[in-house]
Amino acid sequence: MARELRVLLVEDDPDVADLYVIQLRKDGIPLEHVRTGRDADAFVRGRVPALILADLTLPDLDGRELIERWASDSVCGGIPIWIVSNGQPEDNLWWHTAPNVQRYFLKSRVALSRLSLEIRATLGLPYGERISRIAG
Repeated sequence: MARELRVLLVEDDPDVADLYVIQLRKDGIPLEHVRTGRDADAFVRGRVPALILADLTLPDLDGRELIERWASDSVCGGIPIWIVSNGQPEDNLWWHTAPNVQRYFLKSRVALSRLSLEIRATLGLPYGERISRIAG
């Protein structure tokens, strides 16, 4: 199954999700959003996004359990994951050994404009003036 050039945001807090969705889409990031671990798992297995932004605290599944489940799958294990969580990275040291986790962001310190730049660079998406010219 081919990967879609799409980012999946897994975030159950509607206020936080709205901030991310509005800003990242405005910046030209092809973004989908789900609120639960089960919805995230179904999306990842059915659509295979290019990148996952995952919260660790979800209403139905533990984020770590979900990430480890994906890591053991031959297709899902190749999808890079960036954790975006309120939990301190030093309290979640397991992420250093998770083969599919590349980054860990503390929600309170995320600058969405910077995150957008990093996503676009990672996915090879245009940014800056190039977005305006492509969109126009």
